[in-house]
Amino acid sequence: MRRKTKEKKQKEGSSASNNIAIVLVEPQSPGNVGSVARAMKNTGFSDLVLINPCDHSADAAISMACNAFDILKGARVFKTLGDYADEPGVIVATTRRMGRTRYPILTVHEATGKILELAADNKVAVLFGREDRGLENYEVKLADMLVEIPTHEDYPSLNLSSAVLIFCWQVFTAGNPLAEAVKVAPRAELDKMYVHMEKTLRGLEYGEGGAGHILESILRSFRRLFGRTGLMQKEINMLRGIFTQIDARTTPKKRKGQGE
Repeated sequence: MRRKTKEKKQKEGSSASNNIAIVLVEPQSPGNVGSVARAMKNTGFSDLVLINPCDHSADAAISMACNAFDILKGARVFKTLGDYADEPGVIVATTRRMGRTRYPILTVHEATGKILELAADNKVAVLFGREDRGLENYEVKLADMLVEIPTHEDYPSLNLSSAVLIFCWQVFTAGNPLAEAVKVAPRAELDKMYVHMEKTLRGLEYGEGGAGHILESILRSFRRLFGRTGLMQKEINMLRGIFTQIDARTTPKKRKGQGE
């Protein structure tokens, strides 16, 4: 059952990915174009659009594309952004510069959900600018949404292929969860485990020298530790099994000592 659930989610995510085009505006490095093709292949994207590009059939591009040569070879080329701009229903522009024509800007994390929602039924183009200066203001004005990839202020500029990989990975992982969410155990089961834990620790006479304060502190710390973790039922069963084994080995010894 779990495998079928994952396959269904991947199919839905792939449908959105098929409607998202990665658009490189006047890329200057064949190696970068090849690396972008590889990043797209890694994350399930296939529609590469090149606007007035460098020689994307150069050896450097082919070498960097590696096993994503099909995406590189299938890239669609347009002379100007205007020649392509009428095709997508939604245009997203990536930028790291602020300004009157570049506001408001969403982080890629904030924008991912909306992009996936729009891409379910619309063609979405995501624009990436030139390596040396990004997108021009007139190109940004064509966008319906502006997105930035947060970086450290000391060196905010990203390599073109790195920016594409981060964006594609963010959208891919949001649309294709790799694992189901952890289902934590019911609160009642957790409380029973804490009662059992306290009983076991008292059986070991753990913390008795602190007039109860040490044991209370330890139990409180365990509650916070396991609270942050979010225990599943099988993990609670495992811990209680350990406590039971400890109980079985300590209780007879204690009784024997008391009899003597």
